Amino acid sequence: MDVAASLSRRLAKVVSPASGTAEKQFYFLAFFLTFTVVVAISGESLVLAPTYLTALMLLLVATVLAYVVPWERASPLCVVVVPLLDIAAIGLVRDLMREVGTATSLLTLIPALWLAARLRARGAVIATVSVASAITVPTLLRADPIDSVTLAHAALLPFTVLQVGLLVTGALSVLDRQSDRVSTTLAEKEALLDAADMWKRRLENIIDSVDSGIVVVDRDGHDLLMNRAQRSIHMSASPPGLDDPDESQLLLHYSGTAQPIPPDRRPVRRAVQQESFSNYVISVGPAGPGGAAYSTSARQIIDVRGERDGAVVVFTDVTQYIESARTQDQFVATVSHELRTPLTSVIGYLELARDDLDLSRETASFLDVANRNADQLLTIVEELLRDQAARSSSGLLALRAGRISDLLRESVESVALRAGELGLTIEQDLEETPLQQIDASRMRQAIGNLMSNALKYTPRGGTVRVHTCFAEGSVELAVTDSGIGISDQEQTDLFTDYYRTRTALESDIPGHGIGLALTHRIVLAHGGQISVVSSPGAGSTFTIRLPIGEIADGLRASAPSTSGGSASA
Repeated sequence: MDVAASLSRRLAKVVSPASGTAEKQFYFLAFFLTFTVVVAISGESLVLAPTYLTALMLLLVATVLAYVVPWERASPLCVVVVPLLDIAAIGLVRDLMREVGTATSLLTLIPALWLAARLRARGAVIATVSVASAITVPTLLRADPIDSVTLAHAALLPFTVLQVGLLVTGALSVLDRQSDRVSTTLAEKEALLDAADMWKRRLENIIDSVDSGIVVVDRDGHDLLMNRAQRSIHMSASPPGLDDPDESQLLLHYSGTAQPIPPDRRPVRRAVQQESFSNYVISVGPAGPGGAAYSTSARQIIDVRGERDGAVVVFTDVTQYIESARTQDQFVATVSHELRTPLTSVIGYLELARDDLDLSRETASFLDVANRNADQLLTIVEELLRDQAARSSSGLLALRAGRISDLLRESVESVALRAGELGLTIEQDLEETPLQQIDASRMRQAIGNLMSNALKYTPRGGTVRVHTCFAEGSVELAVTDSGIGISDQEQTDLFTDYYRTRTALESDIPGHGIGLALTHRIVLAHGGQISVVSSPGAGSTFTIRLPIGEIADGLRASAPSTSGGSASA
């Protein structure tokens, strides 16, 4: 291996245009000695002739100089000494071996190329002059007579040396320019890599200083970057005994419940599936009190070609906010409960006053306005109480055997009259679903919210379609409308408390943003999932899926709870 490496280094110096004087000369001497041995086989007298021996002496002197003189520190023009001695030696041999002189003269190309490679154009000129002096001039001096044929023959070798030298010079110039470009490109690349590394370290320092957890994944879902806060969140979500769990093994639950989030609905997995979302609240850690709540958001990363290149997911701790909101909800529930009794009394007395036949038309009109507003206020109070009931007892369900298809059929019957007044058609495709453990009161409330929304957001002449089926161990119910639809961005916040879409606000459609959030909590409490498929102007489909069988631990009540909102308040 060492011999091969040493030979490789020597050959590299032989072909190098800027160094390797000793190696080049040794190569030429070995070539010439081989030539001498071949000639001596049948022309011993030629090899022993004084002229040939003089040529060998010149080559030996040139070789000694090649090895002794420090050419790297010498002037570039001093390098011509060795190849010029070689050309002189070839000239002597050429003069001695006139019969085969043409072939012998070709040996001058080796030192000529050497000169052209080392000194470029100057080397080509020096080589041409040297060859002309060592071979062409002696040839002409011996010629008798000198005619045009003799001159052409004599000038052929110097001309060839000049052309070859110029070609070598041009080729090396091109290589030099390419080498310069490569060097410049490599320098620029190195500078860019240094800058990228510097910015990478800066970015890591910046994101490590952020309290929110940040994770960046590539297009295939592999982690590219995770800051210090996110590593801490990852550890708190890891099951005991697992040092590096994958996404599906992390302890992630729907906010406020003990229901684990399915793997395909977890924040990072949703981001990998090319979803962008905001304010997706989850609980991290073991189920029960003491768990941390995080609001998660995801955005897709687009490269310079406009193609998706991964995603970034942010986890923001909202535990204190959730606790504060829970305290606020308790306050709202208390106030709402206190308001309901006097409001009921006010409405009762207003109805009695309106029954008075002696009222003037103007007074009756005033009482009608007061009654409508009191009814609206009572409706708001009831919704707040129902919402608070779902929040405060989301883990307590009065489970009884029931059929989802029956509840949906009842809901259709209860809204049929209203749908007719609004000019809407209700289509039913109800497959009888199996008995399962459900809180009928809560599920009736959830289904009623979906039906109410479908009627509110579908213009006159539209259609509302209800559907139930049973497949793959779960019951599915869907409510589809031909209404105004919901944009992708709005869908990400649709189940957030008090959220209303821009279209709903601009259309002045009544509502308080409570119904869908309440429905979402009821479905999760049953261990199910709710989803929406919609696009602006093309209607919406809300789908609830409930598993058949045992509901997750912590969701079954030890004692039945009452429906509605007054009891929990």
